[in-house]
Amino acid sequence: MTKKVLAIGMYDSVHYARWLAQFQDQNIEFLLFPSSPHRRLNSKLKQLLANKSGANYSLAPLSRLYGLPLWMADKMFTNSIRGTLLRLIVDKFKPDYVHALELQNAGYVSLKALRSKKPSGLKLIVTNYGSDIFWFRRFPKHLAKIQELLSIADFYACECERDVELARELGFQGEVMPVRPNAGGFGQEVFSQPLKPFGEREVIAIKGYNGWVGRAHVAIEAIDQISQSLKEFEIVFYSCNRSTIQLAKKCASKTGLRITTHPKGKLSHSQMLELFGNAAVYVGLSESDGISTSLLEAMAMGAVPVQTSSACCDEWFDSHTGVSIKSIDPASVALGIIRALELARDRKAAVTNRQTIKAKASEEYVRQAAITFYR
Repeated sequence: MTKKVLAIGMYDSVHYARWLAQFQDQNIEFLLFPSSPHRRLNSKLKQLLANKSGANYSLAPLSRLYGLPLWMADKMFTNSIRGTLLRLIVDKFKPDYVHALELQNAGYVSLKALRSKKPSGLKLIVTNYGSDIFWFRRFPKHLAKIQELLSIADFYACECERDVELARELGFQGEVMPVRPNAGGFGQEVFSQPLKPFGEREVIAIKGYNGWVGRAHVAIEAIDQISQSLKEFEIVFYSCNRSTIQLAKKCASKTGLRITTHPKGKLSHSQMLELFGNAAVYVGLSESDGISTSLLEAMAMGAVPVQTSSACCDEWFDSHTGVSIKSIDPASVALGIIRALELARDRKAAVTNRQTIKAKASEEYVRQAAITFYR
């Protein structure tokens, strides 16, 4: 019997597309509804829409047109417009499941559509993308919405055991789905690549986003402090916003370090894997996160991670294979990078980290859990 799933998410997100792609060979009819403004469809989502066997994927009527204007209008009407539209689609499509992939957009729209009366037999799944509860629960208006959404949800999915505990604390009483990465797992394109020895790793890779919860500027201050210890490395910032690029250039001029910057979206997925494969150390700093996809990719490719503890990193590595940053200040990050370089000299760290990703985030392991969601 064909299952019908109304999947609410970001049309331009690779995470949304990769989640949906896990079901290509399943007997499922997907109707997709946009949760955020979008100017394009993710390339992988476009491929799914052309899928001719197994699962069927289609966009909600006219949703390519109304994603941005309705999202802007709903800023004033607190999701009332899209909530009403979503409810009309629910009533017409009659899905077995409504799946909100992320809480602050998809989840809140689902709440607006279903809070008054959820159709009999309909199951609501909510997926926490990481910061959705950990960060937003500190704001009273968001906290109230999160609690109400969790109260009507039948299933809850997340990437961290930490977030299971938080959902329970906020009143969720439904079924917790298997804790796995939200965006699918890693395949042979990763695991077939040999791990380079430390002597061939000439890069320190740093996530370059600064703003909202990203703290790349702290990383720049940190490498400034220890520049003499980094002369043999190229410092590569990726996913940079403009301010990070400007500060990185100033740091390069001051210290003489080889610093390269790449704007957000500039590097392809294969180029990102190549970057991590050449990196001795990966640095990711954020006030809030779930499992950082970059963290997992870096570990899979053999880079020793320096990651803020907000990313549930303690569930993925220990003090022998990575560095967890508790306090986001330049001195702590600088010491973390030095420690990570020490760890990287021992091949055991890279080997252990790849084994961890194989065991906990391989494509097949993640997919086995994912396909239980709509049964």
